Amino acid sequence: MPDIPTRLDYYRLGRDYITGRNTKIDPAQVDIDGSNVNIFVGVASVLADKVTRQLAYRTAALLLDGATEEDLDRYVWDRYQLTRKGASAAIGAVRVFRTSTAAGAGTVPSGTVVAAPNGVEYVLTTSATFAGADTEVTARVRAVQAGKSTQVGKNAITSFRNAGDLFDPTLRINNDKPTAGGEDRELDPVFRDRVRAFWKAARRGTLGAIEFGALTVAGVVSAQASEILNPDGNPGRLVELYIADSSGVASDALADIVRAALLEYRAAGIQVQVFTSLPEIVDIELRLKFKANVDTLALTEIIRAGVVSFVNSLPVNGPLFISQLYATLQRYVENGLIVDETTVVAPTGDLIPSVGQTVRTTLTNVTVVP
Repeated sequence: MPDIPTRLDYYRLGRDYITGRNTKIDPAQVDIDGSNVNIFVGVASVLADKVTRQLAYRTAALLLDGATEEDLDRYVWDRYQLTRKGASAAIGAVRVFRTSTAAGAGTVPSGTVVAAPNGVEYVLTTSATFAGADTEVTARVRAVQAGKSTQVGKNAITSFRNAGDLFDPTLRINNDKPTAGGEDRELDPVFRDRVRAFWKAARRGTLGAIEFGALTVAGVVSAQASEILNPDGNPGRLVELYIADSSGVASDALADIVRAALLEYRAAGIQVQVFTSLPEIVDIELRLKFKANVDTLALTEIIRAGVVSFVNSLPVNGPLFISQLYATLQRYVENGLIVDETTVVAPTGDLIPSVGQTVRTTLTNVTVVP
């Protein structure tokens, strides 16, 4: 905390006071470890430092930008009656199918555990009921554990944990679309940004309020609402809402939860169509120059990670502007990076995603060229 006195500041004050007021004490004794006056001034400086820091920390806890963790939770609940989103389990849909109807009718009950090859487990939250002639039905699933690590892509959920308990041993399973909404506990900066939108959405019924309502759902990290207009330019009483998690993905199951949450935020009589999103992975090429005596390998990895973090913070349907990439790179100028018009090799222009897509990238897709 550079804005408050440090222990050394208090120690210097104590030393100056003693040497200026007491002529019987050798000034050199103050800085001799273990001397009586050194211990006295040292203890006083430590106590003053601890009291000052406690006052600073507790004062910061009374402000939105200063509060962290539990202090932030208390602050937000006291003033907004909002809670931090905890870790959420990914949800989605699976297709249960078979090639023969010889086993007849039957049901795969909710609660049945299914799994991906990497060991991530999901549980059916709706039953998969087959009529005698059915060869496939769909069911909803939810990850057994919460968090980003349990979210899987399409064609990943392929097995039943206890296949021997099924009414038809020929049944197979697959998720034709990726699961979505698996998120870790909401971090302080994300929580603060959501809280700052509270007053803008307080009256409800506005586009901002609809987006805010969608963001209250665990697993939803990005939301964009737009109003549909009639050919004459008047409101068409219809709002389109696109949602995505931090990976740029959203499932139909997640959209259903958002629709229910929006009952408290959309205007009465106004329909809100909720659309899911898919990520659009982009390649980024950089040509980096550095000042002398810089650890270029370490700084390069930091820069690549920073670019990935920025791109993956873009909202659903949000464009990626070249100017934003340059602004991100400017953060590392003090570390020794030289930024000029040749630093960003690709993309060569602004990237505008298709409707319903979210621009994303990975460390593999961020490369440095000579």
